[in-house]
Amino acid sequence: MKLDDDFDENSGGLPIIYMALGVSFFIFLILCVVISLNKDKNSSKDKITFAQSAELTAAANEAEPVPTPESVSKRVASDLDIWDLYPERDDEEDEMSVTLPVTPKITPTPTVTATPTAKPDYDDGKHVKITYKDGSEEWITINDKIEKNNYDFTNLVESGGKYRYMSDGKNISFIGIDVSRYQKDIDFKRVKEQGIDFVMIRVGARGYKNGTLTMDEYFENNLNSALEAGLDVGVYFFSQAINAQEAEEEANIVLAAIAEKKITYPIAFDMEYIENDTSRIDTLTKEEKTLVTAAFVNKIKEAGYRPMIYGNKEWLLKRIDISQFTTSSFWLSQDDEYPDYPYKYDIWQYTTEGELYGIDGAVDMDICFVDYAAQ
Repeated sequence: MKLDDDFDENSGGLPIIYMALGVSFFIFLILCVVISLNKDKNSSKDKITFAQSAELTAAANEAEPVPTPESVSKRVASDLDIWDLYPERDDEEDEMSVTLPVTPKITPTPTVTATPTAKPDYDDGKHVKITYKDGSEEWITINDKIEKNNYDFTNLVESGGKYRYMSDGKNISFIGIDVSRYQKDIDFKRVKEQGIDFVMIRVGARGYKNGTLTMDEYFENNLNSALEAGLDVGVYFFSQAINAQEAEEEANIVLAAIAEKKITYPIAFDMEYIENDTSRIDTLTKEEKTLVTAAFVNKIKEAGYRPMIYGNKEWLLKRIDISQFTTSSFWLSQDDEYPDYPYKYDIWQYTTEGELYGIDGAVDMDICFVDYAAQ
């Protein structure tokens, strides 16, 4: 098919080429301008970013200046709380060894112990100690209203198991024994030859279980034999009376047994607990035992004899009220080198293990500080 005449190859060709070149060059210039503008824009952004960064850095430097070595404050271990959990170590130890974690020790709260109250000093001459059979001890206040004894036991002389109390080189005491059916037959003449001055003889006893009254089966023989040997004689009754009536009954038995006999030493009332067994007087109060004792003592006094109360230190200090017996004598039983009973007593039974020719077995030994025979 044939083209129009305007598109003929040989018509107007050179002008068209020049126009195309001009358009291309114009487009190229526009592209260069656009590229140049974009590059300048990016460069401007970088400059803004750097400026902003510089401003921020300057502000930060003004807020917190960079520390110099001279201005740095060094932190030490004690600034860290965690170091409180570890024990302190020597520098040399730290250099020589590796420190391992240590489990912190919990220190228990210390127990507060009350300071013990100081015990009073009872060894002051105002107290006397009682030691009970179970080993327990009790200090008793000495009653200033009760007459004290004034014995000086540096004057006590022992010879052959017999005690004598001396004054200015002279013996002012009397040696004695106390006997009952337990010594059986006694050769009182041989006893006297050994320096014995007096004897206390048991009249009888009341049973500690059922209260039965019995005469000592050796009483009559002991009394008569002792008097024949020239010994001074006193007597005693082992009581388990639980009331005044029974005590008076016991006193009447004694008075009947010694009637028309030469009794120069006191008549003693012996009430005591039974070792390793219970007895009928165990339930009596101190007041009741005092009343029973008084009933016996008064009955003996009314008959014109000298009444005496026998007992160990515990009995006389704790079991009866001795302040009620200001006119009676006391017979102390205390098996010690020296007695520490504070109140006045006339006879001291110092051992139950005495030995004398004429007596089979042990016998109680006594020392008397009063010359009853001369009264």
